[in-house]
Order: sequence, then C-alpha cells, then structure tokens
Amino acid sequence: MYPQIITYLLTFIKFQEQIIRTLLTLLIGKSMFDKPKDQQPVNKPYRKLQVDDLPIIEIPEKLNYRNL
Repeated sequence: MYPQIITYLLTFIKFQEQIIRTLLTLLIGKSMFDKPKDQQPVNKPYRKLQVDDLPIIEIPEKLNYRNL
C-alpha cells in the first residue's frame, strides 16, 4: 500500500513541477520579450537656482610688532 502511495505522490509532484515550469516561462517570457514602450521624458519645472552673494573679505592691516 505504501509503495503505491509513494509512486502516486511522486508522479503528482512531477506533474506539479511541469505546471510550475510552464507558468514560470509564461510569466518571465512575457516581461523578457516585450519591448519597452518609448516614453517621453517628464518635463517637470524645477526651482530656479539661487546663489548667495560673495562674502566680503577684508584684508587686515599688517602691523609691525616693533612699532606696537
């Protein structure tokens, strides 16, 4: 009795494997072989670039240590 159940289950597992392989090829084959559709790039308005003013750089007066 057990050998008959085991052989039946093994054949059923092989049948399920064939179904899974077929479904995977259908699923993967569709996405792999379809050509991507040409889409226009999105024209999204961006904020204008704002640049800060240049910093004010003061050159310090050079003093002589002897005079100080």
